[in-house]
Amino acid sequence: MGNQQLLEQDLTWIAQVKNDNSSQALKNIFLKYQPLVEKYGQLYHIPLFERDDWYQEAWLVCYQTCLIFNGHQGSKFGSFFKLRLQHRAANLLREQLAVKRQSNFKAVSMEFLAENDPEMKCLLNLSNSYANDSEINLFDYQKYVANLSPLELYSLKAWLGIASKTTNKYSERAVMRAAQRARVKLRQVASS
Repeated sequence: MGNQQLLEQDLTWIAQVKNDNSSQALKNIFLKYQPLVEKYGQLYHIPLFERDDWYQEAWLVCYQTCLIFNGHQGSKFGSFFKLRLQHRAANLLREQLAVKRQSNFKAVSMEFLAENDPEMKCLLNLSNSYANDSEINLFDYQKYVANLSPLELYSLKAWLGIASKTTNKYSERAVMRAAQRARVKLRQVASS
């Protein structure tokens, strides 16, 4: 098949996607440009994205590109799809990195907790005595979180400043009582 025939085949498939919403035409054009999808999937390597996630995004970009592509202005679908795929990959990567920055922004230092809560300061001093045995700390932490009710876990997050103290689901008083229960459980785990 010559170059002109390949371009005409692209235009035929694109027209079928636009006019008939043809899944087969979309599949044909996607398979034709699959090496491009693979290349950018490996090049950008988006954290927390598996291959299937990337393919789903690429399918959507391919479909949207078919809908807005106008081949009568002399442009080629492959170049346009490549550009839109690059932009989507860059946007996904930017979103993932923003999520990481957000968690860093909401982080609370242990020093801050120790300064603002005497019980936490006591527990931190106690845990420092176990600092050489990280398996014990990890096991205790897992045991602690596993024993919390959903409300107690929510209140712990509110106490640490990573969740709102007011919510539609729980009253402020219920959150405060649950925080107290969570502290009692933390003391029990730390002393065992």
